[in-house]
Amino acid sequence: MKITGVETFCLHYRMPYALTYARGEYQDREALLVKVHTDEPGLFGWGEAAMWGGPWATSVAVIEKEIAPLIVGLDPRQPEFIWERVYQQTYYHGRKGILLACLSGIDIALWDILGRSMRQPVWRLLGGYGRPLRAYASSGYYRRGYSNADLANDIGKVREEGYLGFKMKVGNIVNSVHARTLHETPLRVSFDEDIARVNTARQALGPDLDLMCDATTSLDHKMAMRYADAFEALEVRWFEEPTQPENIVGCAELARHTRIPIAGFETETSKFSFAALMDAGAIQIVQPDVIQVGGITEARKIAAYAQMKHLLFSCKNYSTAVSLAACLSLLYALPNTDFFECDIDPSPWRSDILKSPLFALDSGLVTPFDGPGLGLDIDEEKLRKWQVQP
Repeated sequence: MKITGVETFCLHYRMPYALTYARGEYQDREALLVKVHTDEPGLFGWGEAAMWGGPWATSVAVIEKEIAPLIVGLDPRQPEFIWERVYQQTYYHGRKGILLACLSGIDIALWDILGRSMRQPVWRLLGGYGRPLRAYASSGYYRRGYSNADLANDIGKVREEGYLGFKMKVGNIVNSVHARTLHETPLRVSFDEDIARVNTARQALGPDLDLMCDATTSLDHKMAMRYADAFEALEVRWFEEPTQPENIVGCAELARHTRIPIAGFETETSKFSFAALMDAGAIQIVQPDVIQVGGITEARKIAAYAQMKHLLFSCKNYSTAVSLAACLSLLYALPNTDFFECDIDPSPWRSDILKSPLFALDSGLVTPFDGPGLGLDIDEEKLRKWQVQP
């Protein structure tokens, strides 16, 4: 069996309202899907590559002009070999950032092919631990005309729908680490106003469900300590990306200061970077983005190192059904996981592009599926509704 080609799908969706967080405001969702073709009739794989904040054209060029020529003709059932081959052949140009994000899309598609070819779900091939996961809703952005009462109302709906937790954004304050540079970011609040938002969320969620807070790498470690002190009284489950990932020393100092676990970093790439964060004690919940960190092949090594450190592993999940499927496939396979992030902000790409759903929420849990590969059945005709040219 051989890889015969790589196809990219650039997607765009205009949300009904804008979402604001500490790094800016956006109303447009963008995604980049990858489809790897083989010479086996009807056998292909789906992947997704993160391209947050950059133009589609740069990521498409890396995938089609740099990575594809290195893998066409190879056996797609060797994702570990192909990952290492691409990594080493692009070493001087890549190693982190956009190259690994693009390689993520290829790698995920190769695991999908491997599972489909063996008629087994990827999570079984990765180890098959197979434990149900606790689903939490992810939203809680700052929004124009959106009051704390509106936030409480939305969290009430989340509770009624059966989710076992809720994650919200924090840190959009005037003294965030990048406020002077990203000065156009709207809806800045004071520290006290931000904590009032979190208090509202806790009251609406109740004492029995998990509340997570995400600062999206926007605080210095001293300001993060102020947040952590307030979070302790509110029983916040974890404090996500409080500092920038490069601030390993500061984040480790924060982690020693608080009993709130520090989660991160979805914006980081490579097993080496995550090993440094874990070795320093900077994170207690290891949370890469599988479509950015280097795909399933790289993420499972990070998860294994986290297990050696007795740390919980999770994944960011905030894009399309493809990244959702890749995230679930990895988490189902591992012994040191518990939580699954469910993006609930406006998007047609979680279910509208699928012929059958990936999971159903049952008492707040999502349960492993038996479909081959990533379990995806994508309707390409529907997908093309949101397809744009790079």
